[in-house]
Amino acid sequence: MEHDLMSKICQMLLMGCLILIAPIIHAKEGDDNLINISPRAQRAAGIKVEPLKLKSLPVYIRSPGEVIPNTNRTSIVTPRIRAQVVKRLVQMGDFVEKGDALVRLSSLDMAKAQANLLLSKKEWKRVKSLGSRAVSAKRYQTVEVAYQQAYSRLLAYGMTRQQIEALIKSNDLNNSNGDFTLLAPRSGTIFSADFVEGQMIEPGKVLYKIVNETSLWVDAKLSNGESLVIKKGARAIVKTAHDTFSSEVLRVHHKLDETTRTRIVRLKVPNPRDKLHPGEFVTCLIEQSQLPPTLAVNETAIVQMSDGDFAIYIEVKPNFFQAKEIKITKNIDSWRIIKGVKPGIRIVTEGAFFVHAESKKRGFSTHNH
Repeated sequence: MEHDLMSKICQMLLMGCLILIAPIIHAKEGDDNLINISPRAQRAAGIKVEPLKLKSLPVYIRSPGEVIPNTNRTSIVTPRIRAQVVKRLVQMGDFVEKGDALVRLSSLDMAKAQANLLLSKKEWKRVKSLGSRAVSAKRYQTVEVAYQQAYSRLLAYGMTRQQIEALIKSNDLNNSNGDFTLLAPRSGTIFSADFVEGQMIEPGKVLYKIVNETSLWVDAKLSNGESLVIKKGARAIVKTAHDTFSSEVLRVHHKLDETTRTRIVRLKVPNPRDKLHPGEFVTCLIEQSQLPPTLAVNETAIVQMSDGDFAIYIEVKPNFFQAKEIKITKNIDSWRIIKGVKPGIRIVTEGAFFVHAESKKRGFSTHNH
């Protein structure tokens, strides 16, 4: 019995030793300088592996640009009659929804028109109740037209149908005090508000400018020669210090600026996250043409070694990676045209920094000439 017990103890000790030396044996049996990263670790590190393919990269013209409001998504708010500002309801920089109240105004002309509507409505109601047999056709039509004209006048002065209907429903001449409220014609940001409470405002005076910033324009300034090769609809990239936006050429202006001798190329830029704002200066990359298919990788796939050379990581076999030195021949935006490798190999396109860190941690040489 003691013999059986000692035999079991020896077996357990032997298994423990094998477990301890297994990683060392695996490392010795593995290929030189190969970095083994499990699928689970790759997912956690965001490592992405793709075949290296030939790419047709665009050639860009770089120029400064300025963000401006998209006039197709811009509205101005003006009174249609002479009025006084009673109360300012929103301020510059506020975001408003379509239909929000912006400013309360008061006008003598509006008061007269409101009173006229209530009186004409009352007369029209009386004539209708009498019927066409008791009232001549001419009188019936005259009263009806007078009411319609009074209604239309308030619309022309700037009241909405809802506001007019509320006035009619009240049927109270005391409400014909000339007060009325201008509403936002679209959703957007209050871009300007150049007036004060108590100010007398003439018809056509711009009270508010509302800009919907979900789509903006950028005016890029190019030399005459550069602008001639730009086509409407060409793709472009707009860059700030922190963000990059895809855009397209909306139009190329015909007239040159007399002072700078440059031509405006207008870009349309989607801005759903509200990160661009009118007045901001940006860098524009406008597509001029495309290069023939060539080997290129994004800058995120390239690492720099301790001696200053550049390398990419190739997948030698599933889950095993090795550094491969490459030469960068040209930079195009975030893309690097390279040589030293052939199309078809599988390379790390995202997460190369993590693989490189693992390589240095394990003491592997990143050179593989």
